[in-house]
Amino acid sequence: MVRARKPFSRRKQLTLGKQIQQQYDQGRSWAVIAVDFELSKTTAQRLAKTYREDCDRKAHQHQLTLFG
Repeated sequence: MVRARKPFSRRKQLTLGKQIQQQYDQGRSWAVIAVDFELSKTTAQRLAKTYREDCDRKAHQHQLTLFG
């Protein structure tokens, strides 16, 4: 019987997402990254997307502070 993993905390998602995104930006494939992090390919992509969205949200908030 396969046991479900505990969901990652928000901080853990962002930390892993950053590491995964950095690996992808260096030219590694999603499949290789997923094996390295012992995750499925879709989970690795989801974590990277969560990290990118958080970066975009922070940049937008910073922009509002500057021009608000």
